[in-house]
Amino acid sequence: MSLREMAERIDRVGADVGTAAAQLAELSPPPAAFGAGAPGLPGAAGRALHALAAAAFAARSREAVAQGARYADLARHLRQASVGYAEADDRARHAARRGRG
Repeated sequence: MSLREMAERIDRVGADVGTAAAQLAELSPPPAAFGAGAPGLPGAAGRALHALAAAAFAARSREAVAQGARYADLARHLRQASVGYAEADDRARHAARRGRG
């Protein structure tokens, strides 16, 4: 597999992670799932639990977005390396031809 092919695959993974991040943010259960509408202490506990769950889902979503960005950076660096290797190969070929002449 070439560096360019690897970069393309990593780009796709990064895009998938970005899509998952967006979906993850929408998965937080509603307050009712924690009994947040109940009166008194049970409702207060449900609201607190819902707040914790919502914060956790939001944090994981942000982490996934950041990871997607890291994948994009890695793919960009692989492309740069691929170009660098190609240029080095061209220079070496050119130098070898000059040496033969």
